[in-house]
Amino acid sequence: MKKTIYMSMVLLVILSGLLAGEEIARVLAMEIPDDAGPGKNTLWVNLGQLQTLSSELAAAVPAAEIALLDRQDRILAKFGSIRRGKCKWDHKTVRDRYLTVNFAAADYSQLASGISNRSAMPGFQLALCDGKAGTVMQSIPVVFWDMADLAVQLNYPVNAEPGQSLRQEVTVQLENRGSIAARDIQLDVVISRDNQIQLRGAEVAATAGNDVPLENGRETIPMLEAGQQITVQFKGDLKIPENTVPGKQYLAVLADADGRIVELSKENNIHSGFIMITVPEPTAFVMALAETVLHFEPATYGFKIVTHDVILSDGKDWKLCKMKPNVYQIKHVSWSDFFWEIDTYERVVWEIKGVDFCKKGGKGRELGIKVNVEGGSLLIPPSRFTLKLTATQLRFEPGSKKFTLSAFDKPIFHLPFWWVCRRESYLYQVRFALWENYFWQIDTFKKEAVSISGGKFCSGEGTIEPLSAPIVVEK
Repeated sequence: MKKTIYMSMVLLVILSGLLAGEEIARVLAMEIPDDAGPGKNTLWVNLGQLQTLSSELAAAVPAAEIALLDRQDRILAKFGSIRRGKCKWDHKTVRDRYLTVNFAAADYSQLASGISNRSAMPGFQLALCDGKAGTVMQSIPVVFWDMADLAVQLNYPVNAEPGQSLRQEVTVQLENRGSIAARDIQLDVVISRDNQIQLRGAEVAATAGNDVPLENGRETIPMLEAGQQITVQFKGDLKIPENTVPGKQYLAVLADADGRIVELSKENNIHSGFIMITVPEPTAFVMALAETVLHFEPATYGFKIVTHDVILSDGKDWKLCKMKPNVYQIKHVSWSDFFWEIDTYERVVWEIKGVDFCKKGGKGRELGIKVNVEGGSLLIPPSRFTLKLTATQLRFEPGSKKFTLSAFDKPIFHLPFWWVCRRESYLYQVRFALWENYFWQIDTFKKEAVSISGGKFCSGEGTIEPLSAPIVVEK
């Protein structure tokens, strides 16, 4: 049974408490006064909210200054002080509802613009500071009006295969850190070739693409209350696309990719991590070597088998018997009950059974192999003849590391002198012992073969040339 390792387990220590550990921003409403005019730089701060938040902070601090801090922890304004749990304000109050606070011109301009436009301004804090040392003792993140704030975390398997169903192995932790409910939250699980994933809407697709939501990788959450956190499982059969390129990819979850929900921050609407896409080891792969030929020169008894201008055999595992000037019997050492007989005058090849090698007789079956002959006649041997072995296949079984080179379903080469290197889950390099400066590489994902020259075997080096040798993968 295949053991699945979950990224959520790998990141457990690092990410534990990530969602819970970041404090939810609280609302500290501020308004522009009705009589606001040039140079006044005054804002009204909601007094009831300020008292509540200050009291919460003061529970652990007996004495401190109450201040508003910006993103750099710089004090924008001091509201008052706390002594023995009681708040004392440094500014006038308006209708017992607002605290009237003056700001520096630049700070006022920034705050007033954000308040008028109701734009998200994260990073502000209500803090208790040590008046003498100027250090922050306690703080609460604040916003100036009610907003939602979505945060996501993706849990997923660290390994997957092209076309694999992730089923219930993918979950999303979704939290609303804002102060009001978020409605109709769209979650998308996307796959990407890099980690530069953008928060943008895209159509769900069954094929791989950059930042494209997976098939059945979209869910809509009707509503999530402020402070609520849920675990989301996808109802459909969430699948890795069949054409996903093996290697390191990235899986991510996006919340509200279309940007329909007004939030305090969109920075926590994406969570991503790498996922290794691997191709399972096949039962076997087969290369169809349509350009294979067997050469024989009777004068020297020179035998060799060549494909794509590459030697496959030096003929040392073949036997030959000259029956007539125009008739030859050949037999591979692994053939036990048959042999081939070539008539160079008639230019035909027969499979002979029922008689010993180098003997006349037996039962023949024409193989349909094309024979090319140079010279010769019924009385004179040819200088050379060639058999075109159109049905030649190289088969490799990774499990047993067994090679088979065959033509017309018969072995034509003894293969202990072949080497193999599995560079990736889908990438095999093979080399015959007589090859010095080149080797082949088979991609079981793309089902392609190439010849590599000038490089080191079992490496990514060298010059690549495509091979017209179709690949069949047996799973």
